[in-house]
Amino acid sequence: MAVRVLRLGDPTATDAPFRFSKGDRVAWKRWDGTADGEFSGTVVDGICEYLPGGGAYRDSYVVERQDGLRFGAGHFDLVKVG
Repeated sequence: MAVRVLRLGDPTATDAPFRFSKGDRVAWKRWDGTADGEFSGTVVDGICEYLPGGGAYRDSYVVERQDGLRFGAGHFDLVKVG
């Protein structure tokens, strides 16, 4: 089976294991697991590379801060915030 690469929000991404969705509020996760308020914002884009049917996958996101600056991070680097 071939590896698939899909963007967040792609209508064909129904089986892609994205951990976050567009519009989710997230923050950079500090070493102790707490949210870093300075690096927080809204998920605006993402990409997932995966093998359909399970197995290893890699997803990355673009987060836009309130001041308009953007930063990228993988799902292990982010935590949802309220």
